[in-house]
Amino acid sequence: MALSEAEPLLHTALQNYFTAVAAQKSPAAPALTIHFNKLDALESQLASQLDPRLRHFLESKSYRKAHDYLESALSSKLVNPTPPRQTCTR
Repeated sequence: MALSEAEPLLHTALQNYFTAVAAQKSPAAPALTIHFNKLDALESQLASQLDPRLRHFLESKSYRKAHDYLESALSSKLVNPTPPRQTCTR
């Protein structure tokens, strides 16, 4: 499962969202609406470039599932990198 050029942007936005969620108990908790707006904007802007399953997770606001999907894609790409194309010199 290869990542499109759009998916790393979503991955970063989701990580920022989860960091903000984790900080909600602190006295200076960040506003989550900024993150929701960013994710909504990315979803609508990049919808045509996204895997249908990932798009479904985002439309359903299943951000944990979307993040896990992207994490899986990233880890499989790191574990099984695409071998470089070799050209024949003959």
